Amino acid sequence: MTLQEIKKDFKESCENLFNQTEINQFWKWFEENLVKIADENNRSNQYKVWIDDLLNGKPIQYIFGYAFFHRYQYFTDSQTLIPRPETEELCELILNSNKGTHQIKGIDIGTGSGCIPLTLLNERKEWKFDAWDISAGALEVAKKNAEKYDLTQRIHFSQVNFLTNDFQENDYDIIVSNPPYISKSELVNMDKRVVSFEPHLALFVNHDVMEFYNALYDFFESNTNKNAQLWMETHQDYCEDVIAIFSRKFEAKKIEDFSQNPRFVCVTKV
Repeated sequence: MTLQEIKKDFKESCENLFNQTEINQFWKWFEENLVKIADENNRSNQYKVWIDDLLNGKPIQYIFGYAFFHRYQYFTDSQTLIPRPETEELCELILNSNKGTHQIKGIDIGTGSGCIPLTLLNERKEWKFDAWDISAGALEVAKKNAEKYDLTQRIHFSQVNFLTNDFQENDYDIIVSNPPYISKSELVNMDKRVVSFEPHLALFVNHDVMEFYNALYDFFESNTNKNAQLWMETHQDYCEDVIAIFSRKFEAKKIEDFSQNPRFVCVTKV
């Protein structure tokens, strides 16, 4: 099949499953990767694999093994969540709130693909980060992304079960986390592509939707840095509950995302 024949087949195959905007977006991914395959037979065979995956609901980022985030392209697979636009906003909030600051020591809790700390490190050449995740597979992806951008000397990865960790004193300047915060009762209302392909460990809590935020409270309380900042992404329905947890002792501020949904919480020492 020529590229034009493939494009025609692609649009016909997708027309009853996706809207025109999605079809155009997905085709850009296909075209970008198909043109890299010089042999026509190999190109046709690879196209058949990719289109079958797409029609079976596999997210486009998992089909091609990367995702766009901020100004960067990160490796991703089914061991990590697909980076979301809202999380790009979280990075921008942190960067804009720390302009001109140097020698920042930060930590990302539940790092997944590493997109948050690696974006911050790409943008701030003097910062350093630790990055924790419970998933060994996710950490391998994150390490691969760090190597891609030559950031391995400024980030240290650790496999940590944050919910069972005995927190010691820490002095991080910035603590950031986009933790699991979705109740399993919401499964029935979620996009099937998310439920079927993305890692449940990174999405869902077992019991209490606040369990990670309570753990983050303990971690922040153990922080000895009087100027420390804690930045969190939250479920819009539970943002006020997160505020209530941290307002017991600290200054907690709600921040809306670009859709005017309560999405982020920034916590500082009172």
